[in-house]
Amino acid sequence: MNGRMLWGVAVQTAVALAACAMLAQVGWGSMAAAGVLAGGAWNLASLWCLSQLLAAWLGPQPSRRRAILWLAVKFPLLYLAAFTLLRQPGLSLIGFGVGFSVVLAIAVAALAANARQMVHGR
Repeated sequence: MNGRMLWGVAVQTAVALAACAMLAQVGWGSMAAAGVLAGGAWNLASLWCLSQLLAAWLGPQPSRRRAILWLAVKFPLLYLAAFTLLRQPGLSLIGFGVGFSVVLAIAVAALAANARQMVHGR
């Protein structure tokens, strides 16, 4: 995925997350909306770290140092942030899971669309 396409997916994801958070706010309250936003933001950060890790490891100019740095960011730091977020009393765990899943579904759909474009040459 090129940079422009990645930004397009990020914008689509942000719009979908905002819509889900508004629906959660209306249906289940502010804790659910906060959970949706937190779960989506965490998953976006996780996917971004993963893409940076893969670029550092498998890119045109592999760098062991950058790959190790992104591993250190993604696993201890990002998962510590998730642990801290999930312990917050004003955050719905179900909402967090919904936000996480929305980002995951959009990422899978974007990758599938990109793969289809690559196969068909469009």
